[in-house]
This record gives sequence, C-alpha cells and structure tokens, in this order.
Amino acid sequence: MRLFAAVELPEDAIEALSDWWLEATEYLKQSDWRPVPAHLWHLTLAFYGDVGADDADSLPEQLTACVENIQFIHLCTGGFGVFPKPLRPRVFWAGVEDIDGGKSLKHLAHCCRRAGHATVRKRTAREAAFRGHITMARARTYPKGLDAGMVQMIPPVPEIYWCADRLSLFQSILRPEGPQYRRLETFYF
Repeated sequence: MRLFAAVELPEDAIEALSDWWLEATEYLKQSDWRPVPAHLWHLTLAFYGDVGADDADSLPEQLTACVENIQFIHLCTGGFGVFPKPLRPRVFWAGVEDIDGGKSLKHLAHCCRRAGHATVRKRTAREAAFRGHITMARARTYPKGLDAGMVQMIPPVPEIYWCADRLSLFQSILRPEGPQYRRLETFYF
C-alpha cells in the first residue's frame, strides 16, 4: 500500500485557502492542470511509497517517537510555486511554514523521513530538501511552462494561521477519478 505522513488542515484554513485558490485558478490554463479537491489538501511531511504489510506495521512506532517532545506547531501559509521547476511544472503548490522560523516543522519532517528510512523506504531520508507546501493542482501532462505574465497576476496566498497538534499516517489509494486518502493512524503531539 502507498503511505505518507502528513499534517491535516483545519476547516477554517481550507475555507480561506479555497477562496484564494478560486481566484488563482483564473490565471492558470485549466487544460494544463487537474486541481486537487480541497478535502484532500494536507501538508506532506514524508512520502513512503509502496510499503509491504510487515514494514507498515513497524512505521507507527517510529512516528510515535517523532511526536514525543512536540506540544504543537504554529503554521502559516504564504507564497506559491511549482515543482520541479517553472519550465517543466508538475505540481502547483501553496507554501506553509512554521512561525518559529521553520525549525519545528522541518525537524518533524526530517524525523518522519528518518522513520521511513529506518523501516520502509531506504531513500526516504535522502530525498530533496523539505519545502512545506500544500499541493493545489497537478499537471495533466507536461505543460510547456507557466506564462510569467499570468503568474504575476495570481494574487498572493493569504496568511492563514493555525496550530497543528497531530500527525497522521495515510494510505493513498489511486483511482481513475483521482487519489483517495484513508487515515490509518493519528499521532497527537
């Protein structure tokens, strides 16, 4: 099964981000992008990929250790961009940072990645540097790049603040109509 560790967004953050996203999509070529439904928005900390049942059983213990000394993390949205690069975008995202300068969120993400490295996916700990983000849309195909003039017209992401108090382990179920996520376990800070 495909697994990932993530922080969920509260309803008020989803509502505020939805208002911005509705405006932002006016400046993206709709035929190039497949929006992610708002109820699936989350902040991924580690993606583990396909995991066998035996390995999946040991992952919760590792994730429990990741949240042991955390009380909560104050988060804020800000900025947007694409992965991997503007000339070959695959993902359009809204940024997320923690208010204390990025230390708590990055530390938690690093711990979640190490948990995967120790149990299920040897390369998890060595992936690209963590960039807190919410995936807003995925490219339908490889677009030829973003129109710089249109990108400049996208309104800035509003500063939406919330306090995260838990981490969740999800299963990603791929379907023709798009992925579905099933929460397998929650780890409270």
